[in-house]
Amino acid sequence: MANNKDRVLNAAMELFHDYGFQGTGLEDILSTSGVCKSNFYYHFKSKEELGVKVIERKLQEMRDTVMDPSLGNVQLSPKQRVLALFERMLAFIEEQECRKGCFFGNLALELSDRSEELRKPLSSFFTEMEARVASCLQEGCRQGEFVLDGLNPEEAALPIVSMLQGSLLLAKAHKDSKALRSSMKMLMTCMV
Repeated sequence: MANNKDRVLNAAMELFHDYGFQGTGLEDILSTSGVCKSNFYYHFKSKEELGVKVIERKLQEMRDTVMDPSLGNVQLSPKQRVLALFERMLAFIEEQECRKGCFFGNLALELSDRSEELRKPLSSFFTEMEARVASCLQEGCRQGEFVLDGLNPEEAALPIVSMLQGSLLLAKAHKDSKALRSSMKMLMTCMV
């Protein structure tokens, strides 16, 4: 059984993904978690501190369920790893009927100009993903799987992550995974 701190973190993670950080009130978190206000403040100084802890927890979850099994899977070729990243995100958004979008992308759009404390861990997530994609590209170049036409792996990784995030945004807006599927086709065509 989850302790009170974990119950608050889990409830906040779901609520922030569904309604955003600002659209989720402390009372919503307390009601969903079943934790009283005094216990909340025992574990967290503020909703913003809770937000940072939720982002950190969600980042670890993304490492475990998306990035490690795709970008970190050395059993796959570098090209297959990058494709697996997109496939895992496609499976997630289709499972959610294209309703939720990307947790990190949603919060970045909402909070980047409102809270430096929350912007920094969101930025770190994207930086980590870019670095992991760049590592796959670098390995693929060494193995002759990729020719990046004068781009270095870091320069190529940024638009790949941007394409993924843009596709997730469009999937949420259109309630259709077509943008992500088209991005995967384009990526596989260009990654030669």
